[in-house]
Amino acid sequence: MVAFGKSMGGGRRSAPRETTPMVATVSTLTRSHSAVVVNVSTSGARLRGSELPKMGEDLVVSIETVQAFGTVIWCDQGEAGIEFDPPLDLDEEALLRRRMALLQGLPLSTRFAFETWVEGCGR
Repeated sequence: MVAFGKSMGGGRRSAPRETTPMVATVSTLTRSHSAVVVNVSTSGARLRGSELPKMGEDLVVSIETVQAFGTVIWCDQGEAGIEFDPPLDLDEEALLRRRMALLQGLPLSTRFAFETWVEGCGR
């Protein structure tokens, strides 16, 4: 997780992140699974799930109507960092930010139930 989303020098992320309870479909050449989007930016996403691809695997991530090619650049305890290639364009980022703003007002219990449901569906 050392290099994902960090700029050189200050240890600050190079792209702002939004946190949200959204579902993503993660597809590799051999399988597809659901995952929870922990956060997302133009350069990548942090996903949580029970059967995420391994570090170095190429994939397609689908979040809402946005699809992005990417590579898993770190994995740790049921989470993975995905670097998009190419980065999301500004319209795609704006769409996800609007959707995330709507979902952020959900109560903690609803978010927990959502994550549990997504993880159960991905198995």
